Amino acid sequence: MVGGLGWRGFLALGLSGLAFACFGMGLKADGIDVERLQGRPFAVALDCRQPPQPGDQQLRIDAPEAGWPAWSQSVLVLDAPPGRVSFRRGDDVRCGMSFDARSTDARFRSGVGVTLAPAQGSREPILVTAPSGTDLGWGITVRYGDPAPVQREDTLRFAIRVGGLAVLIAMLMSSLLIFANARDRVAGLFAVAIAAFGLWIALRSGIAAWPRPWLPNLTLMGLALQWLPAFVIAAHWYLTLVYPRADRELPWLYARRHLGFGVGALLALLWWLLPEARVDLFGLWRAFALAILIASTLAMLVLWRRGQPGAKALLVAFLPLLLVLGPLYAETLRAWRSESLLLMGAWYAVTMNIAMSLRMGALRRQRDRLQLLAERDPLTHLPNRRATFATLPRRIDEARAQGKPLAVVFLDLDHFKRVNDTHGHAVGDEVLVETARRLSAQLRGGDLVARHGGEEFLVVLPGSDVVQATALAERLRESLRASPVSTRAGPLAITASLGVALLREADPRGMAGAEALV
Repeated sequence: MVGGLGWRGFLALGLSGLAFACFGMGLKADGIDVERLQGRPFAVALDCRQPPQPGDQQLRIDAPEAGWPAWSQSVLVLDAPPGRVSFRRGDDVRCGMSFDARSTDARFRSGVGVTLAPAQGSREPILVTAPSGTDLGWGITVRYGDPAPVQREDTLRFAIRVGGLAVLIAMLMSSLLIFANARDRVAGLFAVAIAAFGLWIALRSGIAAWPRPWLPNLTLMGLALQWLPAFVIAAHWYLTLVYPRADRELPWLYARRHLGFGVGALLALLWWLLPEARVDLFGLWRAFALAILIASTLAMLVLWRRGQPGAKALLVAFLPLLLVLGPLYAETLRAWRSESLLLMGAWYAVTMNIAMSLRMGALRRQRDRLQLLAERDPLTHLPNRRATFATLPRRIDEARAQGKPLAVVFLDLDHFKRVNDTHGHAVGDEVLVETARRLSAQLRGGDLVARHGGEEFLVVLPGSDVVQATALAERLRESLRASPVSTRAGPLAITASLGVALLREADPRGMAGAEALV
C-alpha cells in the first residue's frame, strides 16, 4: 500500500494511461490516404454476338418518329433471370451477365444496362435479349430514354433493394439471438425463413450479383429460385398455426401445420422433373401461395376473435404481402415487383420479429412464474426447502470468501399436531401463515426465512455470530409467545422451540456444508 493505493489501483492507473496514450495517437491530423484498387479480369469469356437461345425473352425498341435524338440513350434491363443480357443496335453489340456485376456497366446497379450513342435521326432499333423467365413466373422490365432519368431511377431502385435487404439481415440477426437465448423452435424456423426469403429476393432482384455472385454457379441459383419460395410459404403456414397457439382453438387445422411443406416440396419437385410444364406449374405455385395466405388470414381472424393476441400480430405482418401477391401483382406493381416484394418481406420480418420478442418475453415470464411456484411455499409464500438448499451453499461460500460469520436458526412450533387434530387443518394453516408473518417482520434485509417443512422454519443470518443469532432467536420465540394467534376457532396461544448453529471452518463446502449446518 503506497499513498493509499494498492497494487490494483496502480494497475488501473497504468492501464488508463496506456489507453489514453493509444487514443491520443489517433488525435493528430490525418494525411492523405491513397490506395490503388486492382480489378481482376472477368473469368467468363463473353461472346456478345452469340445468337439468342430458344425461349429467350426478346424486345425491340423502335426509334421515335423523328429518329433518335442527338444525345445518348440509356437502356436498363431489370429482374432478368440468371444469364446473358445483350443489346444490339446495328453492328454495335454489348452484353453482360445478370448474375455477375463485374461483367456489367458500372453506371447501372439495379440491372444490366448500357448507354448507346445512335446517330442523330437514325431509326435503327435497339434489340434486347434476356434469358427466359416464364418458367420462374416473371418477365423482364425494361426502362430506356435519356441517361439522367434512367440512372436516377436505377439509383432509387438500388437504394430500396439495399435498404430492404439490410432490414432483412438485421431481423435475421435478431431472430438468431432470440433463438439462441430461448431455444425456441418457432424463432429458429422464423430465422431460417428470413434467410431463405432474403436469398431468393436477392437473386430475383439482381442484388445478389454485387459485388460478385453470391452463389458459385447457375445450377445453385436455379435451385434456389425454384425451392426457396415454396419453403418460405410453407414456413409461413407453420408459423401461422404454431405462434398464436392454434392447437387450442383450431386443433383440426393445427394438425395440418406440416401440410405446406409437403405441397411446396411436391410443386418444386414437379417443376424440376417436368420442364415442359413449368409455366403451368408456376401458376399452380402462385395459386398455392395465395391459398396459404388467404387460409392464414381466415384462421387468424378466427383466432383473434377467440382471444389469441398473437393472431393480430400475424395479420398486421402478412396482409400487405397478400395485397402485393394478389390484386396489385398483375398491373399496379408490374414495374416495381421486386422492390414491393422486398419491402413487404422486410415489413413482415420486422413485425414478426417484434411479435417473437413479445412471445419470448411471455415465455420468460411464464418460466419465472413456474420457477417461483416451484421455489415458494404456496401457503406462507416463503421460500421452500428446495429454494433454501439452492441458496444456502452460495451464502456459505460468500461468508467464507469475505471472512464473515454465518448462523442458522431452526424453529419448530410446539405441539402443532394437537392444533390440527383439535381444530382442523384450516386453523393449522392460519397458524402457519401468522408464524411466517411474525418471523419475516423480525428480520433484516439480507436475512432469509424459509419454510423447511410442516411446522418447521429455517432462518439464515449472514454476518451474525452466535451471540447475535441467539439474541434474534430469543426475539423470534418471544414474538410468537407474547400474543395469541387469531383464528376462526378463536385466539390460540402458540410457542416454539429454536436452535442456533454457526458455520465452522471445518464444515464442508457446497451442498454438504449446507446439510451439515442445518
